[in-house]
Amino acid sequence: MRTVLIILTSFLLTGCSIHSLTKKGYYQELPPSDYLTYVQDSSVNIIDARTFAEYSKSHIEGAVNVNYFGGHFLSDLRALMLDNSKTTLIYCETQHRSLLVAKKLKVAGFLSVVDLDKGMMHWRKNDFPYIQQDSADK
Repeated sequence: MRTVLIILTSFLLTGCSIHSLTKKGYYQELPPSDYLTYVQDSSVNIIDARTFAEYSKSHIEGAVNVNYFGGHFLSDLRALMLDNSKTTLIYCETQHRSLLVAKKLKVAGFLSVVDLDKGMMHWRKNDFPYIQQDSADK
């Protein structure tokens, strides 16, 4: 129960700061159709913030997995040596973690973050392309 309260509090506090980051042009949320345009651009970073198990079941092609709840998010992110001047796409399963990830990316010096509105669950539900464990590209 305590963990749920901490996550809820973090989410509420993040919501306020995300609004501020959006106003400053750092962060934006896009529906899948607009997000797909960025996914198809080879000059972007794509970060899947879900657990490795979630990532293994399905992920967007080109995405690197950096588990937000893994306990080492920033050090795992730094190890990838991504170009923080590039636009960075982020997503999680339902868009709850990715809001927290956006704040961490800002702290890490990333300049532009684009979040998948409603997350990977919505992406799959609407038949946008992804890699699935049990088969080839969907």
